[in-house]
Amino acid sequence: MADPEPEKAQLSSSLNMSAKKELLSTAMKRTSEWIFSQEIPSDVTVHVGEASFSLHKFPLVSKCGHIRKLVSESTDADLATVELPNCPGGAEAFELAAMFCYGINFEIGTENIAMLRCAAEYLEMTEEYAVGNLVGRTEAYINEVALKSLAGAVSVLHMSQSLLPTAEKVKLVSRCIDAIAFVACKDSHFSMLGRASDIGHHNKGLPSKPIVDWWAEDLTVLRIDIFQRVLVAMMSRGYKHYSLGPVLMLYAQKSLRGLQEVFGKGRKKIEPQQEHEKRVVLETIVSLLPREKNAFDLS
Repeated sequence: MADPEPEKAQLSSSLNMSAKKELLSTAMKRTSEWIFSQEIPSDVTVHVGEASFSLHKFPLVSKCGHIRKLVSESTDADLATVELPNCPGGAEAFELAAMFCYGINFEIGTENIAMLRCAAEYLEMTEEYAVGNLVGRTEAYINEVALKSLAGAVSVLHMSQSLLPTAEKVKLVSRCIDAIAFVACKDSHFSMLGRASDIGHHNKGLPSKPIVDWWAEDLTVLRIDIFQRVLVAMMSRGYKHYSLGPVLMLYAQKSLRGLQEVFGKGRKKIEPQQEHEKRVVLETIVSLLPREKNAFDLS
């Protein structure tokens, strides 16, 4: 009997490729609409990954320092093609940045702010080139909106994982981690005060039944190395090591599903990369385990 797994993988790959081509086609169609609305023929084609955008040099060079340099330093006086192979966030992020250059309104939110900030950095969209440029706009949203709530900070941090190293360069990762640690420790402090009256027994001064805090679920979407950095930041702010037990348990339950099938008897076949990732998760969690008794008593 034929193994259905390769067929499923091939089908999934085909569907992903089809969806990708459809998204790129939609992006190029939208840019064509921008050109038509300007009633001026495009004079530059910008290639970002597999997507091509037919645009105008003037709105781009007026706000994008990186593109201005490429145009000015080119030996071709009528440079008609610009390559941006390393734009963070790819075609989706560049499309939004281009819309900003054209003065087209779009909504900024926690789901796109990370790639917008990183794309703006890559394109050098600073105040040096235009007042109220994209770097300043995104920074204002990050500081005044995104990092004001734990959900916002976690969402931005989650999106930043695919935008390294630029997200590290603009300190987006470190700022999100600090904001999460601050909120989590603040919440833990007040919740522990509220629980004090319900705790009848202590083991060497420690609560005998740790409770999973409301924010712990949000952290399970983070990559293990980023998750570890969050916990280290929390402990540096005074979060008690023994309180990590329930948080680690929750993360392990989410990220190590099927572990017994992989490493136990009758091992299930798994790709080397996936096996390595699960090993790293397991080893990291073990290294973070609290040493106090009853740290995992969730009953």
